[in-house]
Amino acid sequence: MNKKAFQIRLPESASQVRSEQSDFRGDEQAAADRDDLETLSLVVSRASNAILIMDASGVIQWTNDAFSKLSGYEPAEAVGCMLNDLVFGPSTDANTRQQINKTLVAGGELTTDVLQYRCDGTTLWVECKLIPVNDDNGKLSRWIVIESDVTRRRQTEEALVAAKKSAEASSRSKSEFLANMSHEIRTPLNAILGMTELALTTELSREQRDYIQTVKTSADALLDLLNDVLDITKIEAGKMEIEEVDFNLAEVVRETTKALAVRAHEKGLELAVHMPMTIPHELSGDPTRIRQVLFNLIGNAIKFTSAGEIVVDVQEQWQTEDEVCMQFSVSDTGIGIPKQRLQKIFDAFTQVDSSMARRFGGSGLGLTITSKLVRLMNGRLWVQSSEGKGSSFYFTLTLGLASTQDRSLDKHRWPLTSQEQISDLAVENLEGKRVLIVDDNATNRKILNEMLGHWGLKTTLCDGAAAALKELESASRGEVAFDLVILDAMMPVVDGFQLAEMMQQRPDLQAGTVMMLSSADRPNSTNRCKQMGIESYLVKPVSASALLEAIVNTLATGTHASARAESAHADCVSPRDPQFLQAVEKPLRILLVDDHEPNRKLVESILKRRGHDVRSECDGEAAISACQSESFDVVLMDVQMPGRDGLSATQAIRENEANTGQHSPIIALTAHALKGDREKCLAAGMDSYLAKPIHAADLVSLVEQLGRGETKASCEDTRLSTSQRCDAFSIGSALERMGGELDLLKEHIGYVINDMPQLMQMMTDAIEQSEPRRLEIAAHRMKSLVSSYDHAEARELAQQIEQDAKQGRIEEARDRIEALCPLVETFTLAVDEYLQAN
Repeated sequence: MNKKAFQIRLPESASQVRSEQSDFRGDEQAAADRDDLETLSLVVSRASNAILIMDASGVIQWTNDAFSKLSGYEPAEAVGCMLNDLVFGPSTDANTRQQINKTLVAGGELTTDVLQYRCDGTTLWVECKLIPVNDDNGKLSRWIVIESDVTRRRQTEEALVAAKKSAEASSRSKSEFLANMSHEIRTPLNAILGMTELALTTELSREQRDYIQTVKTSADALLDLLNDVLDITKIEAGKMEIEEVDFNLAEVVRETTKALAVRAHEKGLELAVHMPMTIPHELSGDPTRIRQVLFNLIGNAIKFTSAGEIVVDVQEQWQTEDEVCMQFSVSDTGIGIPKQRLQKIFDAFTQVDSSMARRFGGSGLGLTITSKLVRLMNGRLWVQSSEGKGSSFYFTLTLGLASTQDRSLDKHRWPLTSQEQISDLAVENLEGKRVLIVDDNATNRKILNEMLGHWGLKTTLCDGAAAALKELESASRGEVAFDLVILDAMMPVVDGFQLAEMMQQRPDLQAGTVMMLSSADRPNSTNRCKQMGIESYLVKPVSASALLEAIVNTLATGTHASARAESAHADCVSPRDPQFLQAVEKPLRILLVDDHEPNRKLVESILKRRGHDVRSECDGEAAISACQSESFDVVLMDVQMPGRDGLSATQAIRENEANTGQHSPIIALTAHALKGDREKCLAAGMDSYLAKPIHAADLVSLVEQLGRGETKASCEDTRLSTSQRCDAFSIGSALERMGGELDLLKEHIGYVINDMPQLMQMMTDAIEQSEPRRLEIAAHRMKSLVSSYDHAEARELAQQIEQDAKQGRIEEARDRIEALCPLVETFTLAVDEYLQAN
């Protein structure tokens, strides 16, 4: 104590007091000091707490009456002894003794419980307070010790601890017994289930089948109850272990919802999953228990929801270098929970009211197990609910970032699983594609919009068939059509299949490729999609990885609405040569290399109709790699491509073939018509030459001749007049080049309407930014498009612009672009009118 205290000195006799008082300089001051000393001595002597005064080294100098009563030692027996030696014994805690000794050496106050020995050898618990007293110079002069008997308190505390341990031991014994019994019951129950399932596969009468099915249903319910009991007893017995392994969060959520989707769809419920595209997915934790928690919460939501939707949402709360906190929620539009029951629902064998078990079934253990599992994973579980409106269950978990987590993953990769790898190029090609999403459920529209937007697709959202048709009509009148239409199969009024049929019956609609999503996997849905030419059919909830894979594969086929209409409207096709539609007996393996998608899709469609197997690449480097990895019967090579062109790629392929002794025929595809172009192709190692615009019959003839080992230098461009020729261009020539197939022509016209404005803009931008190479590519593609329709004037201008770009004559090219622009506008309007009329 820094503050000066009473300097208590206890006299031995009255004569000593008188002799000491004579030393004071004032009688009054001496009398006052004597009064204070006597008063204080009286108080300390009569205090109910035991009080000792020790010198600075811990030797007892004085004790009061309460200490004598507490310890059994008279003052004369205690004075001169060390406190440790007087009252501590074998059972006194060694750590406590050491703590007291350290305090006596170092100074400072101390309060602690200590077991002390009385004079007769019995023990008691005391609360001991050590208080230091300093002199005027701040030096330790003595100790005051205050003790009180706390034996009863300590006995009560020890009794409570013992009772707690006994209860826990009893609980563990009970839990172990229940766990063992659950296992014992499970063994014969599994046999009952197995034999019942076998019996159901045999020939039974209707009555027998009903009996056995009832047995199976009851056994399944009993097995579910046993599983719940086993889980909760494992947790209470401390035998539930939490793993720490790497896992993919997207896979866990997808597997869980997929297992429950059938139950939801049987009740007519929408089951949707929302996982932001930016959250980490390679994590470390216990995927089995996370799956179990989600399964219980989603299963409960399905059980207590009769109409509406169930939404599973996963959000990131925070993230460090090694950990991330994820918040999961399961929301429903079910019966809800009364406010006064919100906390009780997590108790074992408890439901919202007693009628629930009879109405909905279940043991009431699901949420108890869920809450205990979340706590075991150091998480938190809570619920928000409104009676009659629905409930939302939330839980948070702190999970490690897996050692395999790639922090550099870009938006294209997430959330692909290890079994689903999609090339960066395939995903990058989705950038800017226009998608129409038609779904009556707002949550599903939001989720699909977020996924597709993450991959760079441009979306338009509609809540039904009427709005979708308006968007399609508007797009068809405009310059840019939809590349993909995603339909919900189960919409009210007009469902997805009916809307698809309406789209097919409207040739004026540029519908793009159609994908179908359904909340129920109906047996005939897949076949119905095939009959209607719908490319892809997915069952909701759709994971991001499954949707991405389906979109990439669907758009890669290049099959648009006009091609799908073939199965429903075969009378629209009138081929020039009936044999052109027939598949060949021996299909060829063909490599098609062209950077221009419309040309690539056109050639691919023609060859696939003959049954040939076509691999498509869009640049020279990819062509070289393809020829190194496999053999092709024929290679179709575009001459002018960005990066490595067709001539250079051909030379590299021939150099590689010189080492292997193989030789794949290579056909040049080019819009070049200048003198010497043919010779350049043959000199580079190409076997033949096919000038654009391509005639389907010429393409098939040349490919199949070379594929069978026959030689043919080239197919020259033949232009036949038709009744559909106009002064500037001929749609009939284009139709003839495509083998008389109207659906192929419609598809190509779609490319024309879509690409021509973009090519004009590309040329204009190249002029403004002085990029001759970009101008050359755009002019080359423009020349290829207009040549298919015998548009001589536009073709000549495009060719001149291409030559200007090669020679750097930017200003001359600018004048020719201005002259080309009205020709392109007139041409685009004309082919659009033709498309709508047919």
